[in-house]
This record gives sequence, C-alpha cells and structure tokens, in this order.
Amino acid sequence: MPAFDCAIVGAGPAGMSAAIELAKRGARIAVLDRGRRAGGQIYRAVTDSPLPDTQVLGSDYTEGAALVAAFEQADATHFTQADVWHVGDDSRILFSRQGETHELHCREIVLCPGAMERPMPIPGWTLPGVMTAGSAQVMLKSDATVAEGAIFAGSGPLLYLIVAQYLRLGVPVAALVDTTPRSNYFDAAPMLPRALRRLPLLKKGLSLLREIRNAGVPFFRGASALQVLGDEHAIGLRFIAGGTSHEIGARTIFLHHGVQPNLNMTRAMDLEHQWNPEQLCWQVKSDAFGQTSVPHVSVAGDGAGIVGADGARAAGRLTALNILHRLGRLPRTDRDNAAAADLGALAAMAPFRAFIDRLYRPTKALRLPNVPTTLVCRCEEQSLAQLRAGFDQGARDPNALKMLTRCGMGPCQGRQCGHVLTELLSDWRGEPAEAVGYYRLRSPQRLLTLDELSRFHAVSAEAAE
Repeated sequence: MPAFDCAIVGAGPAGMSAAIELAKRGARIAVLDRGRRAGGQIYRAVTDSPLPDTQVLGSDYTEGAALVAAFEQADATHFTQADVWHVGDDSRILFSRQGETHELHCREIVLCPGAMERPMPIPGWTLPGVMTAGSAQVMLKSDATVAEGAIFAGSGPLLYLIVAQYLRLGVPVAALVDTTPRSNYFDAAPMLPRALRRLPLLKKGLSLLREIRNAGVPFFRGASALQVLGDEHAIGLRFIAGGTSHEIGARTIFLHHGVQPNLNMTRAMDLEHQWNPEQLCWQVKSDAFGQTSVPHVSVAGDGAGIVGADGARAAGRLTALNILHRLGRLPRTDRDNAAAADLGALAAMAPFRAFIDRLYRPTKALRLPNVPTTLVCRCEEQSLAQLRAGFDQGARDPNALKMLTRCGMGPCQGRQCGHVLTELLSDWRGEPAEAVGYYRLRSPQRLLTLDELSRFHAVSAEAAE
C-alpha cells in the first residue's frame, strides 16, 4: 500500500495551496521541496527574511507569509531540502536529502516545478558578472545581498520590480535598459480594454515605472543589439537606443525578458506537451484541474503555464479538489461547486495575462543568438556556429543535434538551451516549433554520486519532519 495518498513536489504558491486543501479533508500528504522553508521563489524567506523591513519588497511578497503559516500548520509531512530526481509512472518518487537517497510511494502526484527565466543569449551573456534579474531577487531575499551600480536590461514586470526594490533600499542602479519594442505597444493595444478589468494590477506596474523615473535612474527605451562587454569578466553593456549607440560600464549586469515553465520534470515523465505561441514556450498539456496525460499525475502553477502567484494559488486548490475526487473523498458535484470560484478567478485573470504576454513578448533578436560565436549551450560550451554545423551535417531535430554536439547533455539537462534550440531548428527547417519538438529527457534529473545512491531509504507516512 502506498505510504501517502498524494505527494506534492514543490512548496511554492501552488504546492502549498494544494497541500492545505488536501489536508483539510484528511488526505495523507507528503510535500517535497528543495528549500529550507516553504515559499518557493516568489515567497522565498518571507517568514524569516534577513531584511530589517520586508515592506520594501512589496505587498505581493509580504502577503505570502500568511500562506506559508497556513501551510506549516497543515497536517502534511514536509521534507525540506529534498531534491527530487526521479518521478516514475509507477507513482514512485526518488529524491536526495542530506546526502542520502530516499524512495517514496503514493497514489497521486502533483508536480509544482514553477518557472525559470527565459535565457537571453546575447554576446557575452555567459561572462562572470552576468546574471538574471531573478538571481538578484534570490540574493536579496535570502541573504540581503545586493550589487551596487548594476545594469538591469530586458523587459517585463519582474525587471521593474527588482529595480524598484533596489531603489527603496538606497542601492544605486547604473541604468535600466528596456528592450520592449515600440511595436509591442501597438500589438497589445487591442487587448487593453479587457485587461482594464484588472486595473489595480495595471496601476501597480505603472507605479513601478514612475518610481524608477522619479529616482533619476538612466532609463533607455526600445533598446536593441545588446552586447555584454569584457573578456574575462563583464565590464559593461553596449546597446542601441533612440538610434544612438550607448556604452555603460558596470561589473554586474542583470538580464530578464520573461519566464517559462520549468519542463525537466514533466519532460522526463514523458507527459504530453504543447507549444504556447503567445508565451513562446513549451508547456505540459493539462485540463482545468491540472490533470495531465498520465492519470495519477497533475501539474499546478507556473509549471503548467505561466499564471503568476495568484493564479498558482488557484491552480493548486483546483488540483487538490480533483485529486480528492479521484481518491473518492469528494463527489464530482461537490468538486465542481467548490471549484467554481477559482475557475472564475483564473478566467478573469486570463485577459490581463494575454495583454502582458503580448506587451512584453521578447523579440527574436533577444530570444535567439545571431552572432556565430555566441554560446547557446553553456554547460557543453556549444556556440551558434557549432550547432549550425551540426544541423548542416544532418542533425535535424533536438535529439539528433544533442547526440552530435552534446548540446543539452550538461548538468542543467537542457534547461538553458532547450527552448532556444527548438526555435533555432524551427528557423533552420522552416517549420513551426511544434514540428521540431524538444529534448528527450530521462532520470536522474540532477548529478548523483555513487555514495548517495548507496545510502538508500524507503519513506513511510510516519517519517514526519
């Protein structure tokens, strides 16, 4: 008999919300998460922040404390610092914790892998000193660490938020280089009337931009042709804005142009995926309750398609309600009645999400490298020219190119290069991304040592934290 009714992988907004809903109705739950505390990326360290005043991070962050508190009070077995590296179609989960391998069996699985930032493969993006805007937030939330005099380049709400957070802390910012093309504003304009139904969110975004302008930070709009300067370390950024070439010096450069689902876990399970043409990324196929092509596996939150923190909470609760129905604890009618509010909330969020996706849609020149020497696969150091040579030799799909060049075989298992390679092959073949496909992934999903594998333990429902 499985030790748990349900195992949830990931303790971000979706995972915590699912666990709380399941626990209310007496399900035996295990939650596995890499963090020391629950919260995921967006609510990282919200209950034990090293910052003297967390209000500088904004209400969207601080409001997460109540959710973390509710989760920690729920009757769930929470495995912290648990790195899941195999999820089987036999409902078996293998994970590493404290240098040992653990095996867990359950009836239902909820995957909440969250999102990752979209790579921006511009010349110099792999130099020391170049990171993502998400990295800036991780350092700030986890250790109260900042990078003075940094350049922030790209577009999207997260980029503006972290710049505003820096300014509230009195940290100097060298420049904000906004890559949103003017054409995006015209493309998104027809979607604005429906997006206005979420007027508070629009006002929040505008207030961030106003805050940055009022602080006097050099602000460049419509930037293109970005290039990180330096040989051994980043020393600045070159770009074109307003028809003029600019160079700004900085030892730290944060890049960002949106997020995409973290696919490795769902791909390794061979779940069905589809290409999202609006968000320009792959996402797992699932229904309104997060049910995937494998009956006992559900996906919730940004791992199933970018929906944001509030959307992830709603998705987590919906997934939990469906699992309770599958476990025989909730009749279908009761499930549907309980789900109505969250289904309505997600439907109301959809127009605003569509507007944001179109407004901050990254240009092809930033999604795909165009300089032959630019690295595409950081782990195996494969450049655009090397991949094109492999394609010309006959490697026409991601897996063939992977076998020929080792692109995607490194420690990140294609997280950084997977989407870029799909779009490159789509261009070279003259076919849509759906026809190109993605890497074929297998477990383990992280590097393991033989010593770690030899220290093997089966987990029981009594193995509470």
